[in-house]
Amino acid sequence: MTLAPDVPIVLAASAAWETPAPVNAHHVARRLAARGHRVLFVESVGLRAPAPLASGHDLRRMTARLRGFARGVREAAPNLFVLSPVFPVAGPAWLRRLALEGVARSAARAARRLGFARPVLWAFLPTALPLAGRLAPRAVVYHCVDRYAANPGVDAAFVDALEAAMLARADVVFATSPALAAHLEARARAPVVCVPNVADVALFARAHEPLPEPAELAGLARPRAVYVGNVAAYRVDPALLDAAARSAGALVLVGPVGLGDAGPPPPALRAALARPNVRALGPRPPDALPALLRHCDVALVPFLDNDHTRASFPLKVWEYLAAGLPVVATPLPSLCALGTEGTLRLAAGPEAFAAAVRAAADEPRARRAERLARARAHDWPARIEALCEAVGAAVARAG
Repeated sequence: MTLAPDVPIVLAASAAWETPAPVNAHHVARRLAARGHRVLFVESVGLRAPAPLASGHDLRRMTARLRGFARGVREAAPNLFVLSPVFPVAGPAWLRRLALEGVARSAARAARRLGFARPVLWAFLPTALPLAGRLAPRAVVYHCVDRYAANPGVDAAFVDALEAAMLARADVVFATSPALAAHLEARARAPVVCVPNVADVALFARAHEPLPEPAELAGLARPRAVYVGNVAAYRVDPALLDAAARSAGALVLVGPVGLGDAGPPPPALRAALARPNVRALGPRPPDALPALLRHCDVALVPFLDNDHTRASFPLKVWEYLAAGLPVVATPLPSLCALGTEGTLRLAAGPEAFAAAVRAAADEPRARRAERLARARAHDWPARIEALCEAVGAAVARAG
């Protein structure tokens, strides 16, 4: 039984609506709205205290949040509304819990004003649990994409306790990797459904069209290695970036630097970014990515091996493959099967990573169509229907 399109949804997101690095919450919100659901996107207030003096990203986020709060609930797209609560999660545990209750009151009030009757609560963070007590939801969905307690700067015990409470309440739990699903299953009341990340295949397939070379790439030597995503110290291994830059003609970085980090980039990351053949373009809109990828030769997932990354399935993998690029990645548990079947190259350590980049750059361009064909089975239209089937069943069980 699928979820009826007339069921409203309060989506407690893991990010702000306007962000240089869209995540699962943005994709799900847009596709639910396109499906006919009225969606209230509640921006995250974060899992750690903001550090505006140590992090430029935090300062910009706080400024943007205040502007969003001043605008009230706003319609970002047909059927899609955005709320920007201003309740920083800072101070002792009791004060953080009070702030989360404030977010819940604000979101519940906004849902009532929008006429949402018994919405589904679709939560991407465990901090959204207080909303379940104020919305009288038809069902609670916990859509977990990371080991949140392993994020930098968070109070791990506080986040773990929130997650345990969310798992005891949720009517359906989604996890984006097998490792993450195994971590959640021991504490979950409801079944945990493993739903690995997928891509906007139609968008990234445009990289197979004769798109002109973007001006930002002019003059860069070939082969070009590219990383699309957040260049964050808690996720990206600077030694692997340095290895890729040494083994390729140029390294192109597309995305913010340090988003989510509690402080400035560490020296090793700054040194990798300062190499003369590294070009950091900063964030680019999704529509600009196909042309950038078309004119690069190897795509990278140069992640650290830690608790955070081992539980993840990088969203960018299927995007890269849809664009036709060979992929070199850290051997994360979620990627091992793809490495075994030869869909991507896994390499641990700088020297192995550099060798894999060189080998990938030598692969024939004819294989690009094969990678697109492999990616087509991992697209958003089918995934959103599968998610709605599981949520519809949970609503039916909850009565």
